[in-house]
Amino acid sequence: MRLQQLARKVLNRLRSPASEAPKSYNRINAEDAASRLSLRDAKVLVVGANTGEDCREFIELGAREVHGLDVIDSVGSAFQHPRVTYHQESIENSSLPSDSFDLVYSFATMEHVPDVAAGYSEMARLLKPRGVLFSMASPLWYSPYGHHMGCFQGHPWVHVAFDHAGVIDYAKANGIDGERGHSIEDIVNYMLDPRYFNMKPAAEYVAALQGLPDLTVSENELLREDEALLGHPVGRQALALGYTPEQLLPVTHRVIAGKRPARPARR
Repeated sequence: MRLQQLARKVLNRLRSPASEAPKSYNRINAEDAASRLSLRDAKVLVVGANTGEDCREFIELGAREVHGLDVIDSVGSAFQHPRVTYHQESIENSSLPSDSFDLVYSFATMEHVPDVAAGYSEMARLLKPRGVLFSMASPLWYSPYGHHMGCFQGHPWVHVAFDHAGVIDYAKANGIDGERGHSIEDIVNYMLDPRYFNMKPAAEYVAALQGLPDLTVSENELLREDEALLGHPVGRQALALGYTPEQLLPVTHRVIAGKRPARPARR
């Protein structure tokens, strides 16, 4: 969908300072993941492949074989390559065989997956023994810009502090009329639609990794926004509604894990 692709582009723009150009936030994370194994002989699964740009990153970094998985109709439409195969499926329950991938990689995807625990469990199933799981879910729903829409930059937590009509009223009062050809009504309809965002609390992501027996987890952490941002009028409104800093400040869930080798059968 066009708005899903717009949200991904806006996320990259918001999280990639101009001083870091030309290296994108996607590239930085792909390189981080690739540095954790010998990519030349690796079979990589990109979860949330979208139109294929993250698959391009791993081809350029030298992966032997890349698979891209996404639920959208246009999966892989922007990047085709002989070493890339696309699958229009959900990571909650894919048809791919177990123990297949040396690297399972996900960037800015798990915040869209309805069943977070099922998604991480499936990643673990698909990973080869001694393989690497690398996931960055961001921005999480209750974080300042968990709605992913750039037209609300500078107006954190509008999606948390207001209902549908309230967000539109706030936007009009602050001169926000949409972006890139989409009306503010279309933007708000999209960003408050549970089909596109799982709207899960940050703690649920951490808990989902804690119950996976086949993984050795080296990082399962939440990266937080500066608490000073809660002084924004909309931040104060969210706090007045009963939300806590522990709910509102986590922006990113970062996971790095390895799959343990299978135990030899007892004689």
